[in-house]
Amino acid sequence: MLRTIMHKPHALPGRGDPFSMSKTTLMNFIARGLLVITSVAWTVGHVDPASACVVESSDKLSDAWLGAWMGSVVSPSINGKPGLDLPVTIVVRAGAAGPEIDITVLTAGALAKPAVEIVGDANDLAFTLDSGGKRARFEGALNDDRTLIAGSFAFLDAKGSMMPPPCVWSMHRVDLVTSVAGARVYDAVLDAMGQKLPMRLALGEGRHGWCGAIEIISQGVRELAVGVERTATGFKVRLPVGSVATIELAADAEMKVLEGTFSQATFRGPIRFELVADAKLAGPRRPQDPVAPFPYQETEVRIDHPNGNTLGGTLTIPADKGLARAGRLPAVVLVTGSGPQNRNEELLGHRPFAVIADALARAGVAVLRCDDRGVGASTGAFAGATSIDFASDADIASEWLKRQPTIDAARVGMIGHSEGAMIAPIVAMWQNAGDLPVDPLAFIVLLAPPAESGAQTLTRQTARMYEVSGTPADKLAVAVAAHAAVMRAIEQFRAADALQPLVVELIRSQLALSNQPTPDDAAMASIIDGAMKQLTDLWMVEFIRFDPRPVLARLEVPTLAMCGSKDVQVVAEANLGLLEEIKAKSGAPITIRRYPGLNHLFQPATTGLPDEYSTIETTFDPKALAEMVAWVVETAKAAPAPQIPQATRAGFSTDAADVAALPQRLWLLKPANAIQPTGAQP
Repeated sequence: MLRTIMHKPHALPGRGDPFSMSKTTLMNFIARGLLVITSVAWTVGHVDPASACVVESSDKLSDAWLGAWMGSVVSPSINGKPGLDLPVTIVVRAGAAGPEIDITVLTAGALAKPAVEIVGDANDLAFTLDSGGKRARFEGALNDDRTLIAGSFAFLDAKGSMMPPPCVWSMHRVDLVTSVAGARVYDAVLDAMGQKLPMRLALGEGRHGWCGAIEIISQGVRELAVGVERTATGFKVRLPVGSVATIELAADAEMKVLEGTFSQATFRGPIRFELVADAKLAGPRRPQDPVAPFPYQETEVRIDHPNGNTLGGTLTIPADKGLARAGRLPAVVLVTGSGPQNRNEELLGHRPFAVIADALARAGVAVLRCDDRGVGASTGAFAGATSIDFASDADIASEWLKRQPTIDAARVGMIGHSEGAMIAPIVAMWQNAGDLPVDPLAFIVLLAPPAESGAQTLTRQTARMYEVSGTPADKLAVAVAAHAAVMRAIEQFRAADALQPLVVELIRSQLALSNQPTPDDAAMASIIDGAMKQLTDLWMVEFIRFDPRPVLARLEVPTLAMCGSKDVQVVAEANLGLLEEIKAKSGAPITIRRYPGLNHLFQPATTGLPDEYSTIETTFDPKALAEMVAWVVETAKAAPAPQIPQATRAGFSTDAADVAALPQRLWLLKPANAIQPTGAQP
């Protein structure tokens, strides 16, 4: 998705979001670290592999294992660096085909993630967590009274061997509050420096003591088991997030109100929970997530890029060969939006690319989706890369796909979302250069495509978010003007010392809108420093200066552009209007569709604001998804479309200066599978 400066704590770590400066922005700068719950690097350093230790399964898993367990993984420091201290929760169930284990290790980006390679017996249990591009093995044994697990944890190398040093894994049995009769549910809203953070807490007393779970829907947290300690006056609740949060609460006589303090890192704030009659936790509802059995085969792939990084991904091959020609299938490459994204474009429990891949594969279209460079199974550095670098990754991925024996090279397309919808036309332009290209991209789909410049997109995004949030027009105008001034300065290549006063004015206008107190000098300096680093980041600078229109005007392949009317990040009326103009002037073969009521993620929305993304159960509107799949299928049946001679294209400039201003292709994949830089001699 297109990053916003609303860099809320649930955002993935990386270079940050575009500078749209919504009214909740400053929470990130002032209270950095509050409820940071998503993945970070969770390695203990580079060490030599050791032999794997395997728990042999002699009998069926004992019933003593079944239920919920909470604990941690702790390791010693290595080379002066702090060791691991990972909060871990597991839920063990007896499945139809054997034991099933859901693992929550939020530091590793795992929330109720199914374990793999499970073996065990009456006393011992071992399983593997595959998350964030790393694999780790848990091996443990029950104590005599079956209430504790003690064992070891280790990362696995590429051969599946456990790597030293050994880490200590310990767990204690807890109850699932959702299974406790008489559990109570409370609601609260945490005011964290201007940001309102609704949360729901369930508490109950089970066979093994007090237990609980918390939901913070706006951050994608559902049914997260928490540690609960009954105190003389109420409760102490520990949230196993990246930086452990603690809620200390005093209860009234009837336990209808729990009031106290929320603490995490340097933040402390008051909080009041009130009992909600007959309420329940929402639970992990993502009804569109693909569920087995699947009518297709999924294969893990590795694609070597000539710049040295490797793209890890999934190739989905449908069982239905109805669209095949001579045994070869049409295919698409999925390209993620901005920010470090995995192959499923996973966000707040939603996996839109998994949903799209499933729908396409069921319709007979093969799909390749990859982790962004530096994310998951992909190597390389995400930081410092620009949109053109990511376009090069998509370019090489599509060329690799065309060389697979089950794929029809003449019918490979690309689907991009948000920044990915800016990248797909660039790749299509590169591959369709000249009048006689060999197996270029055959079609593209643009989901929420920016047609305005990056600067215009971000300023309009800022204005729309303020409008939808109910900001008065007079106050809105000041902040939007300040934002536009910052964007112009970056477009005009202004030096940092000329940019900083404009950034200070923008921050002050934002503070005024949020009714937050003016920070002290040290805090203000930190805010300004963070904003300057974000705005002078290479990706950000290039994005702000990039104008997609000349690329869109050169489109030669069938193109489907889709936007939701409630998209506040890539505003539909502005960007679809520009696409209509480009289509009329250039003759580009673009089909444009506007979907009422859908947001940036193509979910049915109320406001369209990012706060809603996690609270909406739908991952991708079924009607929009079905229409996209139908368009891909019909276009793939007719592909490849005849090339449009450049000389006949209205508005197609061949002026050397215009051509030089276009994004240039970084690498080429030669027909003989030799990959060389552009311009290198074969």
